[in-house]
Amino acid sequence: MAIVRDGTQAFGIEDSPVTINAVVYVMENASFTYGSNVPEVVDGNGEALGRTIVPSPVEGTATLQLAAADTALPVLGDEFTTTGDRNADTYIITEVGDSQSSGDYEKVSVSFYAKLN
Repeated sequence: MAIVRDGTQAFGIEDSPVTINAVVYVMENASFTYGSNVPEVVDGNGEALGRTIVPSPVEGTATLQLAAADTALPVLGDEFTTTGDRNADTYIITEVGDSQSSGDYEKVSVSFYAKLN
């Protein structure tokens, strides 16, 4: 069931569920980081002349809920695409963590970065 917004307040995760390698996962939480590098420009004497901001690829983490006990875990290098208003892009999984807890749904944590091309 999709989340339906009936007002102006943002609620829920706009990109959940997410499909990775033909497997559907409920995205319980997600964090997207828009970082940068700040190189310093120096003159011939090593004196700072200025700085500039160079955007880094978007990186993030998410917790994915498994649909069933036999649901396959995502694999390093798997891709998924989000189509929401703020974070629409294709991402590549760089880490997978298997988290288990008594009395809770089976979940995995993933780290990812935005695909460049």
